Amino acid sequence: MTKSSELKSNSGVEELVKQDSSPVVDSKKPLTWTDASGNVYHYYEHPMMQATIFVLVQELCERLAFYGITPNLQTFLKEFLGYNDTAANTYISAFQAVIYVTPLVAAVLADTLLGVYNTILVFSVVYTIGLALLCLASVESISEPWMVHMSLMVLITFGSGGIKSCVNVMGAQQFHPVLHKAQITRFFTYFYASINLGGLVGGLVTPILVEKVSFFVAYLVPFFAFVIATTFFLIGGIMGRF
Repeated sequence: MTKSSELKSNSGVEELVKQDSSPVVDSKKPLTWTDASGNVYHYYEHPMMQATIFVLVQELCERLAFYGITPNLQTFLKEFLGYNDTAANTYISAFQAVIYVTPLVAAVLADTLLGVYNTILVFSVVYTIGLALLCLASVESISEPWMVHMSLMVLITFGSGGIKSCVNVMGAQQFHPVLHKAQITRFFTYFYASINLGGLVGGLVTPILVEKVSFFVAYLVPFFAFVIATTFFLIGGIMGRF
């Protein structure tokens, strides 16, 4: 074999290696991105409606649930735990403090063990159980102090805080870093709009229901809203949208 033929042969092998090492094209997610470590990521051409809609609905209903609970929380604590104003305000401050600490736990779990999607799903289930227990705790005939403490200070705080650190990351990960720059900006506009909309609905509806009907009926609204959102998010994962 001559030197020129060897060069041709080597170039052919190199070309074959390049072809074999190229990312496998996903017909559903045709856009790809390879990071500095060689990890290949696949993206939809139009991720806003194909993937991030599941994230936006989840965030909207999570904020609806949270702001559906908090406006009447002082009254709830006074009525069901017999707290005075000072004790109720102290409890609410502790409740909010724990919510802003638990995102650290979720962030570590997402980065080291579960991944972002599974972390959101796990903490959503915890949140849902907490909302269900809070509904039961708002029924005077069966309400117990431990039900209030478990739902508010453990399940809901960890659920809400756990979602907080992951859901915006989950949405941003659906966009190609180069080709979808404009859409990423639009996503965060929709994301914060969903926060405000959920907070507005929760903050308006549940206080009216508390006044006109009962705490139990009022707390059913955030519970069912979040069940629907978590189910929708789970379906998105089953369909491979993330």
